[in-house]
Amino acid sequence: MKVINIIWVCVVICSGWITPCLAQQPNEKDKVIFGRVASVYEAIPLDLNVDELLQKVNEADRQVNLAIDSLSTREAKEKARLLRFSGLLRSLGRYVTETGDQMLKSELAERINGLDLDSPNLDLLSDVEIMNLLNGYFRVFMSEVSELERGTYVLYNIKSEKVRNLYVLPMLIWELKQKGYTTDIQNLLDDIELCSKTEATIQKAKELKAEYYPVRVGEMAPDFEMENEYGNMVKLSDFRGKVVFIDVWATWCGGCVEGLPDFMALRDQYKDRKDVVFLTISDDGIEGKAHWQNFLKEKKYTGKIPHLLINNNKDRFEEDYCITGIPRYILIDKEGKIVNAWHVSTRHEMFPWFFGVELDNLNKN
Repeated sequence: MKVINIIWVCVVICSGWITPCLAQQPNEKDKVIFGRVASVYEAIPLDLNVDELLQKVNEADRQVNLAIDSLSTREAKEKARLLRFSGLLRSLGRYVTETGDQMLKSELAERINGLDLDSPNLDLLSDVEIMNLLNGYFRVFMSEVSELERGTYVLYNIKSEKVRNLYVLPMLIWELKQKGYTTDIQNLLDDIELCSKTEATIQKAKELKAEYYPVRVGEMAPDFEMENEYGNMVKLSDFRGKVVFIDVWATWCGGCVEGLPDFMALRDQYKDRKDVVFLTISDDGIEGKAHWQNFLKEKKYTGKIPHLLINNNKDRFEEDYCITGIPRYILIDKEGKIVNAWHVSTRHEMFPWFFGVELDNLNKN
């Protein structure tokens, strides 16, 4: 700790001699201080009691405030204050989220008093710094709000287009990849069109809707035709009149291979349900056909359920179903309509309950 303090003093003293830059750009000494402000809180261990933690935070605050005073421009000071807020949210904030300590949460709220997420000063931060600040604040003070609702909050409460574009669009893409097109997604898309002033952002949101909307719940599942392990062609429509549950996987995907036995076990578990079909679709591609067939034989999976192989040169399956990662699980009803194209994994602890309820509901319909 003594070495760190000496370094801080040196930085403060040296930067105190710097003449303010007319272009209001941070000089090299300012950049050094920014780095220290951003990192000093991260050095605080979390395995401390509250008193010890606050003591460490107080020492960090003392060093940071001394450094802020030595910065060369008003803009630099404002940026450093924002970095201090972010550091407090990472240190005290992590402790609050892990322990649920409400007294410490109040302490943190008092220490970041003056933080305004709608301040134009946020534009002084880098993209990563902005995201760290927003995510830190949301985790502590809006923990009960979903990611999509946070996106709406940003659109309606923060005027900076830089901040909006940084936060909302990547989060929207992530949510679509994880859960597909939902009512909450639609609400956020509406909010983007209403609030955003960036045409490129609005256009991207429209493109995402066009891509994911056809794979929403209740839509007809796009038909496909693929080769099975015996070389015969199989269509999704061949199973019309039956519930179809699909595992999209590949032999090169470790998580897929680990989850495959659980999926295969469903065949025996639901052997009395003649109206349910379990099938796998491999993304090994034609070039991996031999390896895929050998894998199925070695695991004794051949012949137990239909196994299909995507022909990457011909099939539109991945595009039609917005496959951006595997494993993916897709549930389709007897009429060929999508029940859930982003179904929970068979390895999920709640899968038996979810799947049982879905089958019961589909049986009633």
